[in-house]
Amino acid sequence: MNECGRSKADQSLYGLLEPQSIQNAKERRQQCQQYIETWVKESQRQLYLGAYLNQAHWQLFVLHPRENTVVWFCSLRKKPDISIKGAINSAMKTITSSFEGMSNQGAPRWVEPKTNVQSGGFECGYYVMHWMWCIVTAGLKDDWHKWFSDGSSLDVEAITSVRQKWATYFLSFRKSSC
Repeated sequence: MNECGRSKADQSLYGLLEPQSIQNAKERRQQCQQYIETWVKESQRQLYLGAYLNQAHWQLFVLHPRENTVVWFCSLRKKPDISIKGAINSAMKTITSSFEGMSNQGAPRWVEPKTNVQSGGFECGYYVMHWMWCIVTAGLKDDWHKWFSDGSSLDVEAITSVRQKWATYFLSFRKSSC
């Protein structure tokens, strides 16, 4: 995916948050918050994508620290649970206060674009993969409502395409790193 994203945006644009480090935010809120703060400070990317698993449902958030913005994607249109929202809000407050000219920032602005809505009970992971692919390959940084405004379900062809794109990416990555 990074190779695809590099063709439209430079390497410093996106960082990926490790799903296992942001899961179980209710029981591990402090560790989740600390992980986000540390990774953002160390990696120096413009945006961060986090695939978040909550009660067997995958969701996606995009952090844009310089804009003090969080973009939330959910294929069931659920709001972020209070634990992950609290961890992200606290982390963003710490992160933005370290930027020159951005001290005393309030809570980040949460954006929830009109996203595709899943029709079944198992496709949420494909929706997250679809959104991540769209964001990175298009080099998106803003205008979330412009890019994501289709509330329909992904059809079988779109889900098959997502599977094929990711399989191709992973196989090419495997071949290049062996």
